[in-house]
Amino acid sequence: MADPVRALESLAAGFSGTIGVWGRSLQTGEVIQAGAHDESFPSASTIKLAIFYEMMRQAGEGRLDLDEMRELQEVEKVPGCGVLRDLTPGIRLPLRDLATLMMTISDNTASNMCIDAVGLESVNPAMDALGLTGLRLRFKFFRALPGHPVNSAVPSQLGQLMDLIVRREVLTPAACDEMLSVMKRVQSPYAARYLPGAAQYDRLPEGPTIAAKFGSVTGCRHEVGAVWKGGRGFVYSVMTKDCKDERRVEDNEGVLAVGRAVEILYRHFIAS
Repeated sequence: MADPVRALESLAAGFSGTIGVWGRSLQTGEVIQAGAHDESFPSASTIKLAIFYEMMRQAGEGRLDLDEMRELQEVEKVPGCGVLRDLTPGIRLPLRDLATLMMTISDNTASNMCIDAVGLESVNPAMDALGLTGLRLRFKFFRALPGHPVNSAVPSQLGQLMDLIVRREVLTPAACDEMLSVMKRVQSPYAARYLPGAAQYDRLPEGPTIAAKFGSVTGCRHEVGAVWKGGRGFVYSVMTKDCKDERRVEDNEGVLAVGRAVEILYRHFIAS
């Protein structure tokens, strides 16, 4: 098949902004990277993977109880993705369910409640301990201070965090399995767009299994995740920024670019 790096660089050259791609085979360990793979991007919601990791780490150390109930307060509601912003204050959910809302539908209010549970200051040191100093949580969602650096991530390092989880090289195997189980339920991953056998609403999927976390802000569309099919798999991280298409639509140029990048990795790692 065509050289995947050349195909990814061609994709990057035709993109209106900047794109960084990182992928790693789960069988051979081969790494494919292209574009601005080691450059910092506004993380949008992909930083929630680091928050989820820290929740599971603290739970494993006995410092956090995932079954602890948290009550939704009106003051905690923030805009953007999610359902909690539209629900009645006073409802109570366990932290485990808040984490699920954070990862599957990217609920920003649930995410901020998860940050409160682990402590805003705890996530970056946890990433530092893994050598992932390019993954930075600086503010709760919709709580950033004007003129200050935003939450950020580096495509290669975001992919490496996912890779550690998929390979069960951090936390415990059970904790990693729980994280992946949640991420396999993410709604409408960008990766599914061009992969064969993608699910339709009226039938079960026949294509690959995908575990993912997407993120979007103006000019940026990102996704980090893993794909498995027929006993083979790979981890991927694709981030975009400065895209001239600022529409909030399914066919946003950034969404399509993420899908095409994952398709190129799929054809190299699985379909070749």
